[in-house]
Amino acid sequence: MWQYIGTCEARKKWLKSIPCIGNLQSSRDEQNMDFKDVDHLLHLLHGTLTKNARVPGMDLHPHDRCTFRNVNELIDIGIHFKPSDTMSLANIKFTKGMWWFTASVELPSITVDDSTKPMLLNLRAYEMCSRNEAWVTSYICLLDSLIDHPDDVKALRKAGVLEYSLGSDKEVTKLFNEIGIDLVPNMLAYLDAKNMIQKHYQSWSNTLISQLKHEYVKSPWAFFALLGALIALFLSCVQAYFTLWSPKGECDDLCMFLKKYHQL
Repeated sequence: MWQYIGTCEARKKWLKSIPCIGNLQSSRDEQNMDFKDVDHLLHLLHGTLTKNARVPGMDLHPHDRCTFRNVNELIDIGIHFKPSDTMSLANIKFTKGMWWFTASVELPSITVDDSTKPMLLNLRAYEMCSRNEAWVTSYICLLDSLIDHPDDVKALRKAGVLEYSLGSDKEVTKLFNEIGIDLVPNMLAYLDAKNMIQKHYQSWSNTLISQLKHEYVKSPWAFFALLGALIALFLSCVQAYFTLWSPKGECDDLCMFLKKYHQL
């Protein structure tokens, strides 16, 4: 059971003692957290994790469905993940890259350890019993949808989004898949980012680049064969151009004269 701690100083000390949340206090956005009018530790923890949350306007509409599946599938079409500059679970941002087929998704970094599962379960229960927006529930659902295999956890770990001490990528995958069962997220949560991810995912050019990466880039011999074919095609085009539209040279008249009199 969660026990009530009366003073603000005690609450701060308790919050910092949680390994996976204590680092939130070093974030600039959360340093000035108002500890007044906090009636429960879950209220305090939920407010810290969802600080500066903003629900999108009702004029935004989701796509018919989000067809992207997991982290590695998004990486294949040029979307890369990186940690956001704030620890709020409500802050997820999609940004286009320098090239049209690249983009990035900023996710709040989270440390996963033995206390993560009970903490998220308690926060999920708190949201179900309160009038707060279901940001933690939506965040759990998002990670559950992005993480299908240990390779997805590995990609997020390399990107700096996930840190954990559970022992393996497989255990982290199991954790999020278990706590994400039978959850109903806020339909407006992350709606803007999800719409842009889906639009990028459905682009035919990004799909083509993904197929080329799978068929050629990941196989060295197939890549060199493709490169050789492209070079041969380029040289053929150059040869055809100069054959048809090359400027007249000094010897052209002589060649025409010899051909005319069957000497060449």
